Amino acid sequence: MNSRLHSFFSALIILICLSSYSFSQEDPSGSIYIILDSSGSMWGELPDKSRKVETAKKVLKEYVAGDFEGYELAFRVYGHRRKGDCLDSELLIPFGEPDQVISELTQSIDSIKPLGKTPITYSLQEALKDFGDRQGEIILISDGIETCDADPCELVREWREKDVKIKVHVVGLGLDEKSKAAMQCISDAAGTEYHDASSASELSEGLTKIKEEAAPVERKKEPKTHAALIIIGVDSLGNKIRVEGTVIREGEDSIEVSSNGRNIIKGGDYNLEVGVLTRNGNLYKPVTKPITAADSGETKVEIVIEVPPSVKAKFLDGDKVQRGSQIYAYQDGKKKAVFKFRPQDEVYIDEGTYEFRSKPNEENDLSVTESFEAGDSKELVFNMVHTVHIYIKMVASGTGELYRENYELRKDGKKEYLVHISNGARVLPGTYDLILPNRLFWYTKEGVSISEEDEQEIDVTVPTGYITFVYNNADGTRDKDDRVFVTSVSLENGTVPRYSKGIFKNGGEKIPFLPGKYSVGGWAHKSSKGDGTYQDVEFEVKEGDDKEVIIKLKPN
Repeated sequence: MNSRLHSFFSALIILICLSSYSFSQEDPSGSIYIILDSSGSMWGELPDKSRKVETAKKVLKEYVAGDFEGYELAFRVYGHRRKGDCLDSELLIPFGEPDQVISELTQSIDSIKPLGKTPITYSLQEALKDFGDRQGEIILISDGIETCDADPCELVREWREKDVKIKVHVVGLGLDEKSKAAMQCISDAAGTEYHDASSASELSEGLTKIKEEAAPVERKKEPKTHAALIIIGVDSLGNKIRVEGTVIREGEDSIEVSSNGRNIIKGGDYNLEVGVLTRNGNLYKPVTKPITAADSGETKVEIVIEVPPSVKAKFLDGDKVQRGSQIYAYQDGKKKAVFKFRPQDEVYIDEGTYEFRSKPNEENDLSVTESFEAGDSKELVFNMVHTVHIYIKMVASGTGELYRENYELRKDGKKEYLVHISNGARVLPGTYDLILPNRLFWYTKEGVSISEEDEQEIDVTVPTGYITFVYNNADGTRDKDDRVFVTSVSLENGTVPRYSKGIFKNGGEKIPFLPGKYSVGGWAHKSSKGDGTYQDVEFEVKEGDDKEVIIKLKPN
């Protein structure tokens, strides 16, 4: 289907959707519809190194556990089931009163695992159907732009022109500047404020502002048949602490509960069992208590629990604190870790003795053994061997063009480090041979010194000449550009890789070479006119060259 026809049908679908609904002229209010991005990129990290998906889940659960009296809530997710599917958008929680949907909504948030694409436009179209004759707010939380060949800005603009009484609010999570502009386009089209978030606190702040803009409506209340159980966990000093566990009554299955938000249960008598959930996956010394939940409204239960041992960690390079890396805890000589945690976290754990391991880089494979008893709160210290972060730029002489390769640092012919073209590497200070490991040649800069300075950039100019490969017909006219196959014959300032049999390059483009001798063969072999075949050509490159190499036709 050509692009014009595709655009026509897309517009037609939008108009059909719009014409299927009647829209009130009153101010939008009373319904909040959350759309959460669960595309694969949500596994990415925010500046504080927390994963976007975990931050979004944590903040969103706290947000929906707040006071939404007078609202209806609904929840949709996209990109969570299938890779590459632009129709992967699912309404997990249809509109309902907060106290009726909060428990299931929280469970739905917990179950999300990012996977696929970002079908924003399709999700908004489906949301419009879900609203029916309601009015209210859509909150779109996304870490990326539309990836399904559609324009959400145009759709929202269409809604506004049709006086659709649904406002679309956008919260961008960890976006770069280009993506921010694209997402702000949706807010601009909707006439709402764009909210940018790079942390949990900023995401929470953005959601709170949106809620403040949305006014609840008075509805006729149906008699409530469910009670809300509010659990307040405290330690022996009265400090609040998060607890988890179950409530159960005779003849029924247990219900999972926590102190994080409202737990929806029927009124009646229960046995409550809660404790602090440790990183080991166990409830620490759970406390059991009989409770009676009211038939309606909130039943608050305060319960005193024992606090398990806790652990946190820091990484030191001398007296300087370093970022470190994920920490894994092992017990009893087993190969599989019992749990893991990040350096910035403080986590509760079971009592016992652990070996904690972490490997921030190749030079620091670290281990600390520590024992924990009831009431312990300890900080692990990982003392690191001093390494420095280096960035390397190897550029062509004359032009300054960057050789886009991952470089190697070697000592006595042995590779010590691979240095990424963009991210660099952490290495031990010292003197190395720096290698540009191109498939046609290896250029070596000997005796490169790396100092004790924490961050350093090493710039190396590589002697370079430029060649453009040109195909010529038998009559001397230029044939169309095509691929060529180049092999190294000998080099002045480098080494031909033993494993290299040559490399394909594009004709008609200026290509950098080390000084030396090479051979090039035509990829097509036959001319486009069919009047001969192309023969191999040997050529020499000198530093500063900028010339053409003609691949000549050998007549039939």
